Amino acid sequence: MKNPFKAVSIFTALLLTAFNAFADPVAWIADSKGCKMANVYPQEGETVTWTGQCVNQFADGKGVLTWYLNGEVADVFDGELVQGWAQGMGRLIRKNGIYIGEWKDSLQDGMGTQHMYNNTWYQGQWKQGKPHGQGKVKTLEGKVFSGTWNEGVFVGEQELDNRS
Repeated sequence: MKNPFKAVSIFTALLLTAFNAFADPVAWIADSKGCKMANVYPQEGETVTWTGQCVNQFADGKGVLTWYLNGEVADVFDGELVQGWAQGMGRLIRKNGIYIGEWKDSLQDGMGTQHMYNNTWYQGQWKQGKPHGQGKVKTLEGKVFSGTWNEGVFVGEQELDNRS
């Protein structure tokens, strides 16, 4: 590959667009029982269900949070919510991939792995929903890069590892 940064940059754009469309301001969404959850990316036609406890009208504890868009399952989060926010370890299943790792304020934050169904992945550090710090990425071409990320942008290659 002539320009490894281009491949990683394209992967990063796909990663952030497909998996991380979160934006401000945060809104709240409630299930049919009135239990509220943080909705960091509100969309028209969304509804939710929550299988865990509801404490003081907020989802709290371990459970499964299912997001629906116009009546169809869009995302499924299996993990811990604290006062309506995804916190700690959790798994998010989306139509294009799965993220397993740490959460803070309903965004990927800490260590985590994101596998896309097109056989690409990112494994490493996250901050506020974006790759940030040390991580590895596997591109569409099957190349594995290890390096540094800054707010979702690959900024420095440490090594090229063609083993997947």
